[in-house]
Amino acid sequence: MMEDMGRAAEEERAGEASERFARDTHSGFQGQAQEAEQSMRQRDRHGEMPLILVVEDDAGTRDSLTELLSARYRVLSASDGQSGVELAREQHPDLILLDRFLESGEDGLAVLESLQHERATESVPVIFITGDSDEGTLERCLELGAVDFVHKPASARELMARINRALRQSEQQQRLKAMAQTDALTGLANFRALSMRLDEEFKRSSRYDYPMSVVVIDLDHLKAINDGMGHEVGNRAILALANLLRTNLREVDFAARFGGDEFVALLPHQTAAEAAVLAERIRAGLRTVKITRSDGRPAPFGLSVSVGIADHSPAQPRTCTDELLRAADAALYEAKREGRDRVVVYGGSDLTSPKAAQRH
Repeated sequence: MMEDMGRAAEEERAGEASERFARDTHSGFQGQAQEAEQSMRQRDRHGEMPLILVVEDDAGTRDSLTELLSARYRVLSASDGQSGVELAREQHPDLILLDRFLESGEDGLAVLESLQHERATESVPVIFITGDSDEGTLERCLELGAVDFVHKPASARELMARINRALRQSEQQQRLKAMAQTDALTGLANFRALSMRLDEEFKRSSRYDYPMSVVVIDLDHLKAINDGMGHEVGNRAILALANLLRTNLREVDFAARFGGDEFVALLPHQTAAEAAVLAERIRAGLRTVKITRSDGRPAPFGLSVSVGIADHSPAQPRTCTDELLRAADAALYEAKREGRDRVVVYGGSDLTSPKAAQRH
């Protein structure tokens, strides 16, 4: 009971702080207007303004924050934690301002944990707005993944400074993450990113009982191209295949450069037979691509690929990702053994005969 009384007193103090925060934020807004408008114009020149989600139960504070932030950012707001999590999942904000204590006894820490367990929101930076000065609570916020906290009441200048810093840090982290998971030549994902994504897609496919396919694509005779024409021409061949892959994939698909001449595509909700349609389209499309030498003259060869496909499905379940990759590799080996420039489904047949091509 004493604990309940203590919490009630704490929430009452937080409520009073919220009112002061709303008044101070609103009064401080006018002093920031010119600077905010200039920043907004700069952001418009370089791209879309960041999206901020405000999760705050006090209407006055929420309105004041929305008014302040709207001059510099796009703003969404929610009055409770559940609505905030749903909005974050749907809208993918660049940053979330989260009240420490919400209505109906909702704990901002619990909301943060929910965000951390969602793939779509786990990397979104969260700044707590709090009237709680207890160091243990603030330490807990940071341990759970919050990037910062703002005490109520806070000046508009301080709030903007903390938001700007969090956005810069998040952008830098995302850039470094992208660099670490991107193939420098093609811009596709690299082996590290492929490994993580394959594991995620395999788990989802198993959990929700839908098929997924792995398509392994090998650029034929790349070593001969490099040896005979030089690596610059070889790189052009690699880029031609990468661009063809990129333009033919759906938004939910995933492509990576697996090695020097090898690419892998992950196709959720696709059986091996369905994935073969895409693979044949890429194989046939690459045959029409013309590569030039360093001096601009056309290269005296065409491009082709060998493709192996396997799926993980209710009809053909695999025990793990390694088994799935081994099956796709076995199909690729069969395509090479049969003469290259063809698509082979594991346990199936060569799909590049004229009749098969007409069916696709």
